[in-house]
Amino acid sequence: SASSKSCHGCADGQCAYKMSPWRRIYFWICAVFAASAGRGSGQGANERDSLLAEVERLKAELLRLKGPGESLAPPTPQPPVAYGGYAGAGGVQGLGATGIPAAAPGGVADAALREIEGLRGSLGDALSRNSQQLNSRVADLDRGAGRATQRDGCETHPLFSALHSALQKLALLEQDPVEASFQIHAAWEEDPSLFDVCPVGLITALVYLSIAQDKEWKYRLLHRATYLLYSTPGLAARMSAGRWPMSDRLIRTMYHNSEVLGLLPLKFGAPEAQPQAALGMNADVDESVGFSLQHRDSVAVHFKSILFYHFYHSEQSPCACRTRSWCLPRWTRHLTNHTVDIWLAARDEKKTLYRMDQSGCMRSLGHGLATHHLADVFDVVFVFEINALMHPQCRIIPARRILLYPTFDLSQEQMANFEELGVSVLADDAILKPPNPAMRSLLEEAISARRARSQRPKDRLLLFPADIRPMKGQADFIAGLLFEGARRPSAVQRLRGLTIVIAGSCDGNQTYCQEVVGLTQRVNAEGLMNLVLADTLKDEELAQLYAASLGVVLHSRVDCNPRAVYEGLVTDSPFFVTERTRLPALVQHLGHISDGDVSKLPEHLADFVDFCEAGGFAGRAGEFAKRHLVEADVYRKMVEWMDQKYLSGKLLDPVIRSEDALSGALGGGL
Repeated sequence: SASSKSCHGCADGQCAYKMSPWRRIYFWICAVFAASAGRGSGQGANERDSLLAEVERLKAELLRLKGPGESLAPPTPQPPVAYGGYAGAGGVQGLGATGIPAAAPGGVADAALREIEGLRGSLGDALSRNSQQLNSRVADLDRGAGRATQRDGCETHPLFSALHSALQKLALLEQDPVEASFQIHAAWEEDPSLFDVCPVGLITALVYLSIAQDKEWKYRLLHRATYLLYSTPGLAARMSAGRWPMSDRLIRTMYHNSEVLGLLPLKFGAPEAQPQAALGMNADVDESVGFSLQHRDSVAVHFKSILFYHFYHSEQSPCACRTRSWCLPRWTRHLTNHTVDIWLAARDEKKTLYRMDQSGCMRSLGHGLATHHLADVFDVVFVFEINALMHPQCRIIPARRILLYPTFDLSQEQMANFEELGVSVLADDAILKPPNPAMRSLLEEAISARRARSQRPKDRLLLFPADIRPMKGQADFIAGLLFEGARRPSAVQRLRGLTIVIAGSCDGNQTYCQEVVGLTQRVNAEGLMNLVLADTLKDEELAQLYAASLGVVLHSRVDCNPRAVYEGLVTDSPFFVTERTRLPALVQHLGHISDGDVSKLPEHLADFVDFCEAGGFAGRAGEFAKRHLVEADVYRKMVEWMDQKYLSGKLLDPVIRSEDALSGALGGGL
């Protein structure tokens, strides 16, 4: 740590004598790890037996120190760590230094016992990598000295060189990898570009710094390491081929060792994991059974179990999709059959678990990942949102394959890096999003009723359907409609008599909502347009507005192929959106996509309104919806993609367990 004394220059055994019991045991553990990592893969059975005996002895020593006769003292104050917002793939911006709380005495010993397994589980990785490094350097020498590989920053930079040396020399108790890791972290906070010098070394430093920390700080450090590993193109392959004892499997093991403490294991066959029959008949069960009978076995899949993590679910409608989001979990059943075991972990704080029964209804198990951890392995885990993939609960779910819908704009290079780590990404703009059956019915009824009673196909009306929050961009949009200060006042004049309904509730940011209200009042006071803040509307009311509107407006700063666009298409309403909405190429001809420049907004919006009123989009959006927004067709393609990725994607290694850590490591790597 920052205040600990360096062991440089100490006589043999002297430094160990000065250390606390915890620090001594910690060094012994790491010494076994480092000594083993430095040996070749051909070591004999006697050495392996000796190593196994030494690790078991260390575990016994920790248990003795943890006993009532002597408590383990926590380490000296831990290295100061600040946790700030991410500054892109290259680093993290800190918010100032704060101390990491020291772990409780008993917790330190528990943590150490768990970390033994994680560290020794990476032995095989180090053994195989050392062999690869040696072969690579021999090949360089064969090619000639002038063509030998240049030394990279991991070797030349003093901080990373010191950490790597500490990891190699732990057997001699000469250097402290935690102190070296702290020095790297502190320097990185001062200069985020340090990550580019040696990315794998910095991630190694973060993981070593997390060992035996307070749970909150441990997770923050592991979250940083996970973010950097996944977001940096090509880093997964470099880590796999490199010389640092680090892997995503080890990071997941660190999470697992802390996250399962105090949680109950939940196995597929346990009584508490069985879906309970509901009392009475649910009105929607006929819809579920009907779809299953109609589409049963349309897609033959090879996976037998799947968990949908962080997906939307309405507990009031267990047997039918009634959320404004995906119906993928239900259509997975409709298109396959009851032999596919379908689970869902909801978005609530408890991460409530649901399991589908044979009738296709999602039944709550009455508990979630806040109290239980899953002990059996899913064939597939499908995660909704990239931030959810970073949840500690998600990181420890046993799975053979992970699929991700990121709701975030990942580059092709980043998606390839995810694939290398065993996570297949479905890009935001790769799919269409048909409304759920109930909403589809309301929209079709609304447009039919509108055409039957009105001579005019549409009113001079635009609909902005989104919760009021900064990422949806309502304030920027409304500010662009002000006549006062407009770059081209004549363009604002062209919007005279236009009504814009902003349909959505305040999403918690009261300051932003007040700003939207104030700007709305200013526009209305100018008397050119009429802006209506409609708050939350019922689905029936929203369907009527879709049917009456010239078009659907979204001025998002960040968005991911929003479903509101597709609901508008069903009522023959084109869209006016920003390029950040990330719509599929297949629908981009059915509206206007702007660059988001507020100064040009009045002119572009006036052109859109004029074109709509002239019938430029008439019938095109509605016809597209009939042909392409067919639930069975859209979800069939998705289920086929899921199965293809299950068969062809990279399988995840399980977390390192105590019973197989040594055998797996010494047997040839992670």
